[in-house]
Amino acid sequence: MAVGLKKNIFYKKKADIRSYVMFFSTFIAVSVMKNYRRLKVMKRILILIFAIVSVNICIAQDAKYKAMFIYNFTRQIDWPASEKSGDFIICVVNQNEILNYLKTAVNGKMVGTQPITVVGVKSVDEISKCHILYLSFADSKADKLDALVSKLGNSPSLIVTDRPGSLKHGACINFLMMDDVLKFELNKAAATDRKLQVSAQLEGKAYNN
Repeated sequence: MAVGLKKNIFYKKKADIRSYVMFFSTFIAVSVMKNYRRLKVMKRILILIFAIVSVNICIAQDAKYKAMFIYNFTRQIDWPASEKSGDFIICVVNQNEILNYLKTAVNGKMVGTQPITVVGVKSVDEISKCHILYLSFADSKADKLDALVSKLGNSPSLIVTDRPGSLKHGACINFLMMDDVLKFELNKAAATDRKLQVSAQLEGKAYNN
């Protein structure tokens, strides 16, 4: 009887050990799976964050280069005598990145005897006098550009756009990317109609010349 009892206790302990082993094995397996899933989620989150940061860096670089181009246009284009008094006004429509870079780039600088002022504009309806007028991609749509050109008439405003085909709708200069390099195309006729004299140096740098 005592032997049988000892055997039962032995088997019970053995069964208990197996249960504990199974429990801890299952617990470890579940923990590993959860950690694996968490790692996968974290990896995806990190990839997403990296992608967002990379895009923002590209956007910032793009805005910086366009701002520098716009500033350089002030040195390679001549405005009529009637526009050489008061502030030299650069208007930027709906593009805060370029607006901010331009404000930094032109701080304290002048065009001839004119101090440069950079103005942010929310709508083309707000535009009045601008020596240079930059339109974002969205505001360079054909219908909006046609309306703006009609509104400005032949006023001496250099219209700079950011959408393919804009030169056909009255833009003077249009930005474009070629092989990941920022370039610009020139509509000299449109600039001349606005009494703007484009330097041979700027004309030579234009992509479409």
